[in-house]
Amino acid sequence: MKHILILFLGLTLFACETPVVEKIVSKHPNGEKKKVEFFQNIDGKEVLVEEKHFFDDGKFKMGGKFKDGLRDGEWKAYFQNKQLQSEGFFKEGKRFGIAKVYFPNGQLMYEGQYENDKEIGHWKFYNEKGKLVNEKDY
Repeated sequence: MKHILILFLGLTLFACETPVVEKIVSKHPNGEKKKVEFFQNIDGKEVLVEEKHFFDDGKFKMGGKFKDGLRDGEWKAYFQNKQLQSEGFFKEGKRFGIAKVYFPNGQLMYEGQYENDKEIGHWKFYNEKGKLVNEKDY
């Protein structure tokens, strides 16, 4: 019985969440979506919670979440062939944590860490074949 009550409370909270509204901000000349923003009504205000960009063929290009009007959480970007181009994290609009950038062939180009929008620590740089070619400390 206790588990059923917990499940009911969880479903009730989920069902009460404000729906997200999609707004197309811009389109490519061919009519495909270029930039889409997602809003949620929070305390009576329309708040930006996510942004997505698309290539002119409709494939996902890049995007991530927002909190208090600033980038927050994981953001990813892709090449047109759907291969991951970059991945990183934001906190209060500033880059933080591990960041990785890739070549179009999928090989890692470089990786390192950010703190408060600045490079920190040990960074590694690779060539298109995956060979380590440089290292730098910040």
